Amino acid sequence: MSSSVRFASNRLLLMLLSGLLFVLICDIDRVLGASVYKSPNLDDARHWKRTAENYLKQVLSYDENRRMKPSVAKNVIIFVGDGMGIASLSTGRIYKGQRAGRSGEEEQLSFDTFPNTGMSKTYNTDRQVPDSAGTATAMFSGIKTRYGVVGADYTITETNLEAAKVPSFMEWAQEEGKRTGIVTTTRITHATPAACYAHTINRNYECGAKIPVGMKSRIKDIARQLVEDEPGRNMNVILGGGRNCFGAPVPDHLKSEYRFNGAMEKPCLRTDGRNLVNDWQQLKNGTKAQYAWKTADLRAVALDEVDHLLGLFADDHMSYDTIRNRDDDGEPSLSEMTEAAIRVLQRPGSAGFALMVEGGRIDHAHHQNHAHLALAEVVELDRAVETALKLVDLDETLIIVTADHSHAMTFNGYPDRGNDILGFGNRPNATAYETITYANGPGFLQHRWNDTLLTEDADWGTWVKVGQLNRSDITYRHLSAFPLGDETHGGEDVAVFAAGPGASLVRGTFEQNYIAYVMSFAGCMGPAKRLNVACDDEFRLEFNQSSGAAGSHPAAIIITTTTSIALVIALVVRNLF
Repeated sequence: MSSSVRFASNRLLLMLLSGLLFVLICDIDRVLGASVYKSPNLDDARHWKRTAENYLKQVLSYDENRRMKPSVAKNVIIFVGDGMGIASLSTGRIYKGQRAGRSGEEEQLSFDTFPNTGMSKTYNTDRQVPDSAGTATAMFSGIKTRYGVVGADYTITETNLEAAKVPSFMEWAQEEGKRTGIVTTTRITHATPAACYAHTINRNYECGAKIPVGMKSRIKDIARQLVEDEPGRNMNVILGGGRNCFGAPVPDHLKSEYRFNGAMEKPCLRTDGRNLVNDWQQLKNGTKAQYAWKTADLRAVALDEVDHLLGLFADDHMSYDTIRNRDDDGEPSLSEMTEAAIRVLQRPGSAGFALMVEGGRIDHAHHQNHAHLALAEVVELDRAVETALKLVDLDETLIIVTADHSHAMTFNGYPDRGNDILGFGNRPNATAYETITYANGPGFLQHRWNDTLLTEDADWGTWVKVGQLNRSDITYRHLSAFPLGDETHGGEDVAVFAAGPGASLVRGTFEQNYIAYVMSFAGCMGPAKRLNVACDDEFRLEFNQSSGAAGSHPAAIIITTTTSIALVIALVVRNLF
C-alpha cells in the first residue's frame, strides 16, 4: 500500500472514530474516564460518580456480544443485612440447616443461588472501618461520604447542608413515577433507612431532642424529614419501629409484655409536643392511607387497595425475631412486612416500584456479642428474600442482597462436620473455646469470675469455665478477646448477590457506591439511565417488534466502552507511526 493511500485510509479512520466518540460520549471527560481523570479531592461527589460510572462501563465491556437482549428492571428491591459480613453468611447458613435438623454446612440461603455475585468495599471517606450511615448513603445515592453522615457528601458542615445533599435511588424512582417503600426491623429513622430519604450531618438527629440548641433552626430532624419532605412524604410504604421518634408511643396498658431487647443506643424522645403520625395522617387525608402499630393492624389492611401504609410496631427498635411477640398484639416479622410492602407497591399498569428491606438487628446482636440472636436474624432476612421471590417476576424485577458492613466476629477452630455452630470449636478434652468468637465486645467480661480486667499479672485461671455459664440463656454472650461495652464493625469486603434484569452488572470487587449505579442503570432511573439503551422508549418499541434484533437500532450499534475505544486509538497510532 502506497504511503498516500495509507495516509488517506488512516485519516478516514480517524474521522470515523471522532464521529463515534462524539455521538457516544459527547464530552471529553466521559470518554477518558478514570484513566486520565485526576480528582482535586478523592472524596468529592464528582470523583465517586466517575468511579461508579467507569466501573459500570468496564463491566459492560465484558459482554462481547452487543446484540444481547436489552434489559430493564421495572422493579428494584435491595435487601440489606446490616452487619451481615461473610462470617455471618457462613454461620447463618449452617444455623439455618441445623434448625431444620440437618448438618448445616450443605444448606443454602435463598440468595446463594442468585446468578451473579460480587464484593463491595465498604470504607467511609474518613474511616477504614465504616458505620451504617456512610455505607447506606453510598449504596443508595452512589456517593461515598463520612462516618455518621446521612444523604450528603463529605463537604457537609453545619451551614452548607443544602449544597452537600445527594439524592437517593428513592428520589430517582419517584421521578420516574415508580412507587416506593422502606421496611426495617430498626427504628425507621435509623441510619440505613434514613439514607433512603433524609439528609443530615449527624445520624443521631432522629428527633429534635438530639439536635443541639444552636442548630435547631437550621437542621430538621430525620423523623420530620420523612413526614414533611420529599421523597419521604411521597413514599407508599413505611414499615418498622421507632414510634418514640415520631411522638406517638403506645400507652403502657396497650403494650404487649416486655421482651428482652438487648443493650443498644438510647432512643430519641420528641420534646416539641408533636405527634408526627397524626401529621402524616392529615397529609394523606383524602387518599387511601392507613396507619398500623401492631400485627393485627397490618393483617387488617386491604394491601391490594391501600395507596399509603405507615406501620410503626415498636416504640424503639423492633424485637429480635427469636423473642418477638407473635400474637396479634405483637410485632410482625420482617418477612411479613416484606410481603405487605410488595403487595402495596405492585399495581397493574404502574411504572413499577423501588423497595429497601433491612434486617437491621443482625447488627445490634453482633454489637452485644449475641451470636445466637444475630444468626436467627440472618435466617429471617433469608426468609424475607424467599417471600419476595414468590411475589415478584424476576423477568422484570432486580433483587440485590448485600450488607452495609461486616462485624468483628470470627468463625474458627476445627469443629467436626455437623457440630453445633453455636458450640465449641475443638475437641472436648482440650481447653474449650467456641466456634464463634469476637475480636472485641462485652462478651469478655461475661466470661470472667468478676468484672476486673486482665492485668499483666492476672491469673488466667479466673476465667469462668464455659460449662458453668448458661449458654442457652437469651442474654448469653460469646467470648470476645478485648473488653468493650459495644463490639465494633469489621472492615473487610462484603458480598453482593443479584438476580433479575441488570444482575449481570454485579461482578468483581467494586466500591460500595457502585451498587446505586447498578440500580440506576437497570431501573432506568437516576444518573446511569442515559447509559442504558434499553431505557429508550423508541428502542424498546422497535426491539419488541423485531424479535430481538437489538443491534439494528442506531443506539445499540454505537454502544461501546472506553476499553474498546482505547484499543482502536492504539491501533491507529501504531499504523501512523
